[in-house]
This record gives sequence, C-alpha cells and structure tokens, in this order.
Amino acid sequence: MKVKDRLSLQFTFLFGVVLFSVLIGIYLLEDSNRKINFYEKLEDRAFIAAEFYLAQDNMSKENFSQVLKKYPQSLSNEVVSIYNDTYQPVFIKEDTARWSKQQIQNVINSKKIRFSQGTQQVVGIYYVDNSGNFEVIVSATDDAGKETMRTLSYIMFFSFLVSLVITFFLGRLFATIALRPISRIIDNIKTIRSTNLNMRLEVGKLTHDEINQLSITVNNLLEHLEQSFQAQQSFIMNASHELKTPITSILGNAEITLRNNRDPEEYKQALTSIVKEAEKLNEIMSTLLELAQVNLDKSALQQIRIDELLWEVVDEWGKPQASIIKVDYGNPAELANYTIMANRRLLFIALSNILKNAIKFSGNKPVHCKLSCINNQVIISIKDNGIGIDANDIVKIFQPFYRSANAQVFEGSGIGLYLTDRIVRLYNGKVEVQSKLKEGTEFKVTFPI
Repeated sequence: MKVKDRLSLQFTFLFGVVLFSVLIGIYLLEDSNRKINFYEKLEDRAFIAAEFYLAQDNMSKENFSQVLKKYPQSLSNEVVSIYNDTYQPVFIKEDTARWSKQQIQNVINSKKIRFSQGTQQVVGIYYVDNSGNFEVIVSATDDAGKETMRTLSYIMFFSFLVSLVITFFLGRLFATIALRPISRIIDNIKTIRSTNLNMRLEVGKLTHDEINQLSITVNNLLEHLEQSFQAQQSFIMNASHELKTPITSILGNAEITLRNNRDPEEYKQALTSIVKEAEKLNEIMSTLLELAQVNLDKSALQQIRIDELLWEVVDEWGKPQASIIKVDYGNPAELANYTIMANRRLLFIALSNILKNAIKFSGNKPVHCKLSCINNQVIISIKDNGIGIDANDIVKIFQPFYRSANAQVFEGSGIGLYLTDRIVRLYNGKVEVQSKLKEGTEFKVTFPI
C-alpha cells in the first residue's frame, strides 16, 4: 500500500471516530431533550386535566373556555387518572388505568414525579383544590418524537457514510500534494549514478522543514559517497603505480640480464635485485590484503586486554632491538580495566604499524611505549626520537601511499598509517600525532572502555 493511501485511510479513520463520537453525542443529547420536552407536555396535560375536572368553579368563564379548547388535544395513547387522598379514582372509570398506592403516595410526597413505564412516559402532580386535594397522573407515548429521532438517525447514518467517502478522497488529495516533494526527491535520486555523484538535491529556503532536512541529509550522504569514490579512485591509481614500479623493475632487470651471457656474479646481482623488488611487491600485497580484511571483517570480536596485546606487539617487533624499546604498563592494579571489544588480529596490525615505524625511523634510539587509563579511556602512547614529521605533513600521513619527503630514503609503501587509522576508527578510537623535525614523533591511540 502506498504511503498516500495509508495516510488517507488513517486520516479517514481518525475523522470517522471523531465524527461518530460527535454524532452519537448529538443524538443522545437530542433524545434527552425530547424526553424532557415530552415530560413538560405531560405536565401541561396534567394541569389542563385537573382544571377541566376540578377548577370550573374557581375560573372565569373565559379562562375555562380556553381549557375546554386545549383538553381535547390529547397525546398518543394518553391516559389521564385522577385520585383523591384516599387513593380512590374520581372522574374516571376504575378499569381505565390502574396505578398502585405506592405510586400515588409518591405523588403526594414529592408533589410532582416523572418516570417511564415501558414505552410510556408518566407525570404525576399533586393538585390542591377548594373541594379537596387530588393526584393527577398522565401517561402517553411520544410517537412523534420517536419518529423524529428515527429520521434523525437515518440522516446521521447516511451523512456519516458520505462524510467518510469525501474525507478519504480529500485526504488522498492532500496526501498527494504533501508527498509531492518526496516524489520529486525520489525521481532526482533515481537519476544519480556513480558517474554523476556531484549532483545534489534542491533545498528550499525553509531549512527547518522536514522535506528540506531530508534533502540536506541526502546531499550530505552524496557528499560522503563522492569523497569515498574519489578516495577509492585515488587509492586504485596509487596502488596501481606502487605495484607497477617493482613489477617494472623486475621485468627490466630480467630482460637486461637475459640479453647477453653474463658471469655468475652479474646473474647473482640481477637475482638479488629481483628478489628485493619481489619483497617490496609482497609487502604491498600483504598490506592490501590487510586493508581488505579491515573493510570486510566485522566479526571475530572478543574482549581484548590492551596490555597483553601491546606485549605481543613489542615481542613481535622488538626482538632484534629489544634493548631500545622501553615499555611502561602503568599501574598494575588498573591493568584489568584495559579491556575493549575488538578484533584481535586487526588491533595487532594497527599497533604493529606504529611501533614498526617508530623503530624504523628512530635510528636505534630508544622507543618509549606507555599504557594508561584516563577518564574511561585507554591510551597507548608510542614515542620515538627519530627523524620527526614536518607540521605540513602531519595531516597527510594517514592518506594512502603518502610518504613524507624525509621518509623517502626508508623502505615502505605508505599504507601502514592509513590502515592503522582505519582500524582504530572502526572501534570508535582515534589516533593523535605530535612531532617535530629531527626531534621525534609521538603517536597516541585512544579507545573508550
């Protein structure tokens, strides 16, 4: 079911509930007024009957003639009964109407009563006359009023149905008008492809409007997608270049070596160069596989003690330079708190890349590793006294295949820190860098715990 149809039905249902409640209220109020008005008519009839039978000697001839005109105008199924204080009927036959002594006594006590009996409404009055006190009881059925109420119920019922139909179509019309901007957004999004991610949705002047908020959100998403596609294209170009360089070197050395017969030493030098380039190629491929693992592997999460992981990383890369790596695990009593939920293999790669760079660029100078816990955050600090990073390069070192000018003489692919940043952010962490040229660099990796 389309949204506009669902909205129309919901609006019609709500309107129907409200309208039904209003109509029921009106009907009940009208029926109550009908009963009250009929009781008042019965009361008038009771006084007219009393005056007709009892007050002739107390009224002027002119007034009594008015009573004579009104009295024959009886109500439907009207029955008039008059009793004296001894509960005996007067002026009427005994079998015309029978009221119990208790009902007559209620008239005497209350002076005026109203009640219903079956389909009839009944009024009783206590009439005081110079010839004695009498109880006048009049009963009748309000056939005209009930017929009017029946007609009113039919009118309400058909009006209710017609109102629901009209409301549904009006609701559908308004829903179509209200959803038209969303339909326009859908049509515009359908035209966007990977080749035209620079397209943006139109945003109106009312920035707090929900439709405009949706357009702004979609535009932000398109902005991120465009940047991601551009980064991906840049990465592919850089990766192709980095892979092409060692392959070209390998092919060139092999072709040159095979052109002429050479002595064993020259063959040995050529093979050594090929092996060196093949190792570079293997390192790049391994790094690319690790990067693919970051993008695809969201499983294998487990509780990881950061102090244990740091010890494994130091043990892995510090064996040849064990004497230059200084590790401070912080307060032993807090080590149990250094625990996060993550993929152990990926975190090992992230910390390994930082420590490996610190060892590589330190020139056999001490590398300090420190573990601490501050404000529910575990912080791993790795500091070296190496070549440092230029201030202009710090914001670029996390880009894929980027290498600082002073790092060109060292081996590397330029993917390690990019990979580290991706892994750390994957687990809501962050990497901060402080560095000065020729003085050293400090990396701080922070995770919430």
